[in-house]
Amino acid sequence: MLKYITLACALFGLLVAIGLEAWLRKSIVRNDKTAETYATVRSRSSEFLSIQLLPLALMIVVVGLAIGFGVGPLNAAVFIAGAILCFFSVSIGSRTVVTGSIAPSSLANEGDIRGALRTAYRSASVMGLSLSSLALIGIGLLFLFLDTDGIIKLIASLGLGASVTSLCIGLSGTAYSGAYALSVKSDDYTDYTGSFIGSGADFVETYVLSVCAAALLAGVAVDTSGVTSTFTVASAAKFPLIVFATGIVASVVGIFAYRGHIVKNPDAGITVGNYVAAAVVAVVAVLFSQVVLESYVYGICVAAGIAAALASGEISKSFSSDGKTFKKNVPSARTVGASQSMIYSLSIGMMSVIIPVAFTGVALIISYYFANYYGMALAAVGINSMAAINSTVRGFSINTASASEIVSASEEDTEGPTPADVLLTASVRTDVIGKTYSAVSTAVTLVAMYCALSIVGNSESANILTTSAFFGMIVGAVSVFIAGGLIIRSIKLTSVTLRDKLDDIYNDEKNITFLRGLVPLYFLSILAPFAAGFGGGINGLIAFACACTITGMCILFTFNNSGKYFDRMATETIGTVLKIMVAFTLVFAPFFNSIGGVF
Repeated sequence: MLKYITLACALFGLLVAIGLEAWLRKSIVRNDKTAETYATVRSRSSEFLSIQLLPLALMIVVVGLAIGFGVGPLNAAVFIAGAILCFFSVSIGSRTVVTGSIAPSSLANEGDIRGALRTAYRSASVMGLSLSSLALIGIGLLFLFLDTDGIIKLIASLGLGASVTSLCIGLSGTAYSGAYALSVKSDDYTDYTGSFIGSGADFVETYVLSVCAAALLAGVAVDTSGVTSTFTVASAAKFPLIVFATGIVASVVGIFAYRGHIVKNPDAGITVGNYVAAAVVAVVAVLFSQVVLESYVYGICVAAGIAAALASGEISKSFSSDGKTFKKNVPSARTVGASQSMIYSLSIGMMSVIIPVAFTGVALIISYYFANYYGMALAAVGINSMAAINSTVRGFSINTASASEIVSASEEDTEGPTPADVLLTASVRTDVIGKTYSAVSTAVTLVAMYCALSIVGNSESANILTTSAFFGMIVGAVSVFIAGGLIIRSIKLTSVTLRDKLDDIYNDEKNITFLRGLVPLYFLSILAPFAAGFGGGINGLIAFACACTITGMCILFTFNNSGKYFDRMATETIGTVLKIMVAFTLVFAPFFNSIGGVF
């Protein structure tokens, strides 16, 4: 019965998304200018998705073959299914990237700012509801047709499939939009297609990986429950589905709680829906944990993860470029120059790490106290159960930024705040919140995956003083920084290609066929975990995952709160690389456990 309820809630979320998409199309103010802009944005969106199909197909083939020979053909099949699931989740949701830009901008040009804000929010919710609903349908079908042993054996491969798609579609999307921002002319507007799709891919990847970690740690839940046969491994593995199903319904309620505000703060009320959804998920999780697992403590773990994300998001407001901390400590680039302003903003980002790390750490400690490793996985499940509405906040900031640039391209110079200014303010103030939600969910999910790795590898007490572990830690820590450098390089190289394209007024003969500089990053994501495994065996692999997780968490939070110069380096770029590398360790842990390592 639980499986069917889960699928019903997922279908409900998908139907709401379809209905909202139809409403959004009707909200567009139709005229010649809107039609021209609509065609341009749609063309850019189609172009971006098309240039990523070949790299994605190649990655699926290469990794699928490696899994087939190293782990098993059934794992390879599930891996491909996970990649396809993630791709369709993102591509279907990304259809609103056009209406998300055009509908708000057309309403803003008509003077309806409140309507513009509301449509920007609801168009982002279509992506959030689509990706979470489709992902839950895929996960639900896996649980429907496989027994518990089969799920535990195969679910890590499903997560790796989602990670590969997120790497090829999501990371490159953020790099694409970042390159556009460096290349766009003053009379044009940045193409935010990549950022919108990238954010969706990031959320759906973390969504799938969190339930993978929870399923792999279900046995730990039974072993540490304190009462023999209180519940089964199957019950513990399926409990996250209840939380995810509740999260979709709760997100729908929260999405409609936002009506569009303006007054002096156009971002006012944007997170009200998140708190409404959080309350619903937390209450239902506590109640059902008593019913399914015969204890309230598992629901408390879910609530702890949600609380960490919400608290970090609220505090992070002061670190946005329009926040109090930034205004107080970071001088304007006009005053001290861009280089010094960048240094100040980076220092603020570094010092701000303590805030989300503290909240995340407390949530993980509480979860571990109540339910051991399984509790930490449930904290990740709690955060990701709200992927639909958390993704909406992130998408809202992207949509309003895009709409602001479209409006400003047609505005005449006037005194006082213009509609473009209001939309941009809403974008700036909510951007850091959405990214913080994503960063916290990534961090907690990485910790849960690391815990699952120690169980899958049968090595809960790896000695970090051994050569194998030290080798793995070095590879893991260094890989994070190499990934960052490759991302910056790719943005720069792609911006050069885009600049040539823009100078030629979108000549069809100069369409971009690939994003330059990303191929080395694809190789890094595969070769780094393999190097740690071949060099250090299972101990090296666990140490590698630990180093990636801790180093990556700090870098994620630093760049998220370092302003516009650095934020493209954060969750949807480095975070994606971290997740795919740790996902590789989960899938190939049995292989390296059997062959050992050089050291």
